[in-house]
Amino acid sequence: MAAFAFYPRTTLIVCTAVSVVILAALGFIMAIVPRGSAIYDIFFALTTGTVGSFFVSIVVELSGNYKNNRLAWYELQDYYYAVIDYEMHKQILMQHLPHQRAERKARDEYAAQEPEDVTDDIEKPKDMIEATWKELPKIMPVFRKTLEDKKAFLNNEEIQELEKILAEYRSIRYAVNTRLMMSPMLYNALNHPDQEYLKCLYPQNILCDMPEWIRKHLASEESRKAIDRLTDAILSDDFLLAQYMKDYDISQHGLDSYHSSFDDEIGVPEETDREEYDFSENSSEPEDEETYKRILEESDRQMEEEEGPFVSWHISQCCLNISGSIDILEQNILKKPYYGLLLKFDREAEKLPLDDKKAAGSAGL
Repeated sequence: MAAFAFYPRTTLIVCTAVSVVILAALGFIMAIVPRGSAIYDIFFALTTGTVGSFFVSIVVELSGNYKNNRLAWYELQDYYYAVIDYEMHKQILMQHLPHQRAERKARDEYAAQEPEDVTDDIEKPKDMIEATWKELPKIMPVFRKTLEDKKAFLNNEEIQELEKILAEYRSIRYAVNTRLMMSPMLYNALNHPDQEYLKCLYPQNILCDMPEWIRKHLASEESRKAIDRLTDAILSDDFLLAQYMKDYDISQHGLDSYHSSFDDEIGVPEETDREEYDFSENSSEPEDEETYKRILEESDRQMEEEEGPFVSWHISQCCLNISGSIDILEQNILKKPYYGLLLKFDREAEKLPLDDKKAAGSAGL
């Protein structure tokens, strides 16, 4: 807790440096001025006052730092632990921990000697994008609450990076929400809204006198809000998010593969066998609603296949940007007492080389 008084060090260093420069200048003048003269007495008094002011300013700064840092220590605990937990799980998912590296090295050496005995069901390490994507449901609520309610305890760099993270997350949310809107769910919400739900919102006598078109419009609006709530529910649960977006390659491979195909054929649309449905006046419209819904489902499936690489690239890029911003947040936390020490242990695992002998030793191999 005593370390709280010495963070941040910038003000203390500047205050000390300025005082040293002033005292050096005053001492030099006193050295060349005859003792006992009026000028010597004046500069002696200035030197004494400067020394006293230095100690007063240092004490005031230390007490202010201690008070502010202790308050921030309590207010930002969820934020600090979210970043530390993200870093720890990221290292686990990327298999950077010493015992994981040692196990992988031993497995590779065994596979080189006995390749027929090695199974392929071993979980592979995840990359930075995959690890960040998996941790989003846990860290984003904490980041949003911290920026909304605890901004006074953050420095400017932390505020800027949290705003960048939330901007990238909004882009991810828009992609997931668009995916829901493209599904037949939106068609049912707009054309077959659940008017029974309005009974929870309005008294029966109001609903009886309410025109049909108003009830349908209100029910449709409630259905749209329900789709937004469903989007938030998917993004707040790692299992739902993984299952709903399982057909997308949100990883470094998804990021690189889209770039390579885009660079090979810039501006050249890829030929597909997608069947186009013509609903003009000269064409034959579907005979019933069920046929129309099947056409929409097939069109949605084909559109998902065509736009899948771009959506994968877009979300992967957002996750990569989020991981970069979190790394800057970690750099700020490393400077702070206590939490910086906890975070340092997790970050050290990433710096170890894959063939580090100490990793094998710490794993007991």
